[in-house]
Amino acid sequence: MPFSHRHNPTHGPSSDGPAVRVSPRYLAGDDGLLADRVTAALTGAGWSHRTTRHSTPRLHSFDQLRGADWLQGAPELFLDDSVVVWTLFARRHVEGLPVWTAHFTLHTPHEPVVAFATALANTPDVVRGTESGRAALEPLAEADWAPDPTDAGNTFWAPRLQACVSHRALPPEIHDGNPLPGLPGYLAYAEVADLAPRQWVAAFSPSTPPDLVRAFTECLADPSPVERTTVPADAEGFLFYT
Repeated sequence: MPFSHRHNPTHGPSSDGPAVRVSPRYLAGDDGLLADRVTAALTGAGWSHRTTRHSTPRLHSFDQLRGADWLQGAPELFLDDSVVVWTLFARRHVEGLPVWTAHFTLHTPHEPVVAFATALANTPDVVRGTESGRAALEPLAEADWAPDPTDAGNTFWAPRLQACVSHRALPPEIHDGNPLPGLPGYLAYAEVADLAPRQWVAAFSPSTPPDLVRAFTECLADPSPVERTTVPADAEGFLFYT
């Protein structure tokens, strides 16, 4: 499916009571916890927290070569008309530009973003090369996501075709340190129906290490229920409650 620009769905509460367990997680939203859970994972891994000159919170590793910016208060990038709120990156030098970037819009389920952030924090060498690959798609095949018949090997769809991960060309605003043009990266998103507004979008520039993206896709495809006190309004009829 081609990348397009659509408006975000309205996310509303399904319950004001105790948390419930729902699946699939790719339709479960972030429960308003996307900022807190990623921040907790990175500070728990020893990352520091400061405010940049642009007044955005930044977390960074002890050597300042890996970082994460929370951008909700100062949006810089939109994917599918949805604001990117987390940008994670790695660079070779403290004053250098990122070698790769990963972007997550508001309402991306926090579990796979935390999985990606944790993998980034715990992997010592995340700028070892600029070659991308399809290794991040393997957990989807193992979870019985269906390969796209028109793009076999590069695109996988969740059951009921409500989430997609594709190894493909990305929008030009996704920055990457590889000077070669047109290299594929990874794009992931969820929508309850074809042509419906996308709930969330995640994009990984071409040089993002595939094993880090794999941490995201493996968690995304995990069928285990997740706890939520609120769920996206448009997903209530498609979620299973346990």
